[in-house]
Amino acid sequence: MVNTLNTDISERTATEEYQAVVRSLRRHKGFGLLFIECTPVGGEELITKIKKDLPQKKVGVLSLENPITNLMERVTAFPNQETLNILFITGLEKSLVDYIRPGYGGKGDYYNVDDIPPILSHLNWQRENFRDQFRHLCFVFILPKYAIKYILLRAPDFFDWGSGKIQIETKRDLIQQEVFRLAWLDSDLETYQQWTPQQRLERLAEIHTYLEENLDLEEKFNLYYEQAFILHVNGDYEEAIASYDHALKFKPDYHKAWNNRGIALFNLGRLEEAIASFDEALKFKSDKDEAWHNRGTALLNLGRYEEAIASYDQALKIKPDKHEAWYNRGGALGDLGRYEEAIASYDQALKIKPDNLDAWVNRGIDLRQLGRLEEAIASFDNVLKIKPDYHEAWVNRGAALSDLGRLEEAIASCDEALKIKPDDAIAYFNKACYYALQENIPLAFDNLKQAINLDSKYLEMAKTDTDFDKIRNDSRFIDLINQTDSP
Repeated sequence: MVNTLNTDISERTATEEYQAVVRSLRRHKGFGLLFIECTPVGGEELITKIKKDLPQKKVGVLSLENPITNLMERVTAFPNQETLNILFITGLEKSLVDYIRPGYGGKGDYYNVDDIPPILSHLNWQRENFRDQFRHLCFVFILPKYAIKYILLRAPDFFDWGSGKIQIETKRDLIQQEVFRLAWLDSDLETYQQWTPQQRLERLAEIHTYLEENLDLEEKFNLYYEQAFILHVNGDYEEAIASYDHALKFKPDYHKAWNNRGIALFNLGRLEEAIASFDEALKFKSDKDEAWHNRGTALLNLGRYEEAIASYDQALKIKPDKHEAWYNRGGALGDLGRYEEAIASYDQALKIKPDNLDAWVNRGIDLRQLGRLEEAIASFDNVLKIKPDYHEAWVNRGAALSDLGRLEEAIASCDEALKIKPDDAIAYFNKACYYALQENIPLAFDNLKQAINLDSKYLEMAKTDTDFDKIRNDSRFIDLINQTDSP
């Protein structure tokens, strides 16, 4: 039998809860387990007070700074553990964060993970050994609420040997300090991109710990908003949206939350909802250039080009040097066939950011559409000066050279593209076209076959492409284009 602690408690004040812990530990002798539900900062204060109020007890603190899989080894190696009466263990929740994902918007799957953390399997299997090896020790685990709940579900054998749990309320001033520490409202999505996934999970766990405390509305907003940020960076967009929604319940006019919520919806491909979210952001802050730009990009992806251009124009009225808006505006104009305006827009983007390679490429493509081939080639060359392995620039450069009748140079450009990306079907197809124009039937045939092997759509394209007119009557070409897919 395990020597249990006296923790038969009902509703008590924070002082009464603390006194219950003190009485239990003062009277207790030998092996025991006690789980105290408390915030980490409240746990530090609790341990300090226990040491002061129980001078007759020898107390140790095992602080786990990183995930572990074997607690027995850590206790055995703890300095002078054989002389202790009480061993507080803090930080065990760090071994759980990879297996529970806190703060996911009340979806009901918070603890729905099939894998059991190794540390909990260890505790379940080793509970008798803990009793037999540490008969002199009372273990006091200080854990946040979510961690205790998880241990109840995943390590019930070990938990049942304890005397239940006691909840210790953390002082309001300490909670306020922790909320302030955790909620970086001046941060952006890049802040957490510098963190490792483990660091982000640990921060989510910390935030969830304090979300379960008695907070005011501002504190709840701050934590839900910060939680949404981290989930967003993790790519957990559904959960991020749920967290933004929680935050907006407490501060419905916070434009940054609406804008970031729209970005998460955009990343999920829910473009109409994203636009509605950006519209909410603009309702509360009409001069927010990011929201206008993001709205334009969602409209662009829906093919609503005129509306997209109008949104980009609004962003540029607010921030004329927003190169992303000039670039995307150029894309929308190009999609409408307004190539001169598109080129002018790309030129504006490139004045601000001369190394925007995509702008140089798209500018070259639109120049080619206008028949300004030398300028198009110069645009692609500008890309290749900056990034010689930009294979799309080599392919498009080859197309412009072909239009000028410089077929050998066009073929050489495709060869450069294939050095960079050997499975580029369009480069093989374009080479086949150029060889066909030269009436070099064997090489045209070989390259066309390579393109079709990589992507069958080029078989259909070859049937109608006028570049193959000079070799269309060759038997090998006829056999190839007459291929049909086998059932």
